[in-house]
Amino acid sequence: MKGRAYVASDDSVALRSALTRYSGGVCLEIGAGNGGNLIELAKSFELVAGTDLVKPTTHDWKEHGANYVIADAASCFREGVFDLVAFNPPYVPSEGITDRAVDGGREGTEVAMRFLRSALEVVRKEGRIVMLTSSSNPVDTLEATCAEKGFTATKISERRLFFETLYVYEISTVPKYGSGEFLQS
Repeated sequence: MKGRAYVASDDSVALRSALTRYSGGVCLEIGAGNGGNLIELAKSFELVAGTDLVKPTTHDWKEHGANYVIADAASCFREGVFDLVAFNPPYVPSEGITDRAVDGGREGTEVAMRFLRSALEVVRKEGRIVMLTSSSNPVDTLEATCAEKGFTATKISERRLFFETLYVYEISTVPKYGSGEFLQS
């Protein structure tokens, strides 16, 4: 199984654009790759952490005060500690996961659902999850998993490419897209 950090592409840009709407105390990016989104998040959050299974090849995120942990999803964090959890999971449908940077597993949702379940554990009840998915991935499992935990998934942006459409979802206990600002505890 290949272990390399994901290099930013159109999907990273779509997620990063959506993340500019949010601010608060503590946030996490699951699957932070080389840390580009961590730099953006550090502009608006007091404490920023990123996780990934591989070590990043760049360190620009350090200069912006972000933190990076080699970990599987959010498995190393306590429940309910983050105001925001963001992720752009590998979503390319694949028979198996041989390249962790792009292979999303069956229907392209296997890794995304693992990230989502992990995010639902560590986000505060009044917090938000922001995730990217593709038109090639079914969203019914995503919506059902959120509903089981009392969260609602709302599409907040989309970006058409020549071969797919990328969607960014906000997942929260608030029924519609909010301001992105959080109450400090």
